[in-house]
Amino acid sequence: MVETHLAREFTVSAKAVWELLENFGDISWAPGIDKIELIGSGIGMTRRLHIAGLPEPIDEVLTAQDPSTMTFSYDIPRGVPMPVTNYSANAKVTALGDDRCRIDWYGRAEPNGVSEKEAIAMINSAYEMLLQWIADRLLVAA
Repeated sequence: MVETHLAREFTVSAKAVWELLENFGDISWAPGIDKIELIGSGIGMTRRLHIAGLPEPIDEVLTAQDPSTMTFSYDIPRGVPMPVTNYSANAKVTALGDDRCRIDWYGRAEPNGVSEKEAIAMINSAYEMLLQWIADRLLVAA
């Protein structure tokens, strides 16, 4: 099992970031998703992401969410687009003042045919993309 953590500070309020992330079913801020299917609602819901070029959709299952601490967790039991299994992640938004915040993204997975170092690098690369897409969306909206 590998574990990784990536963080990024933003020059927008924690509230603005949380408003973008809290609706787990809406990931319209991430480019390249052709279609999103929602299965269920609330904790346990699945957002099924159809992405061109991938052989099967990615299922992301919401496992926890706490608006009071601006945190959420999810698993990807099917369609992980990296050579890992047993993938789970959680994210936390922390206020650093009125117009500044930090997002911490944590991930855990079992490497599958790659080294631990390679698995961590791939997961971190995915988090870097997510954090950049969030920044792009919020800077355009600001």
